[in-house]
Amino acid sequence: MNNEDFDLDALLAEADDLIANREPELVDVKLGKRMVGVRYMPMSGTDWRTLTLKHPPRPDIRQDLNLGYNVDAVAAAYTDVVLIDGDKVVSLIRKDAEGNDYSVWPKVYARLTKTGLDDVTASMWAAHERAPERLVVDAGKASPGSRKKKPS
Repeated sequence: MNNEDFDLDALLAEADDLIANREPELVDVKLGKRMVGVRYMPMSGTDWRTLTLKHPPRPDIRQDLNLGYNVDAVAAAYTDVVLIDGDKVVSLIRKDAEGNDYSVWPKVYARLTKTGLDDVTASMWAAHERAPERLVVDAGKASPGSRKKKPS
């Protein structure tokens, strides 16, 4: 392939379009005695990488070691999370005494059941690591470079 066949601007626009048109993820969880939805927007790959790098794996937690980050700290630190109660969207943003915004999501996350914690972390992992890799695999099936014959 020569550079004339490679349209970088089109590929960048396609990547921007994928980010702009991402769909929110919704996970049903139990909070107290009530079932609610946890809805979040998947981050860009750069933002996800930055978030996971801020939370290194706990040395005694196999799941963390396998993934390379502290799954609970990453989920609790996630931004852009709201609760869904029926048809109501419940913001988790509050104001402190100085008028600064902060999220109560970490408090909500800490009070989920084990199943809820597992479901949220699995969903976040899938949205940021499984789904993008699936797109790469699917794109590779149609890519001219993926059809190259292996040397005999």
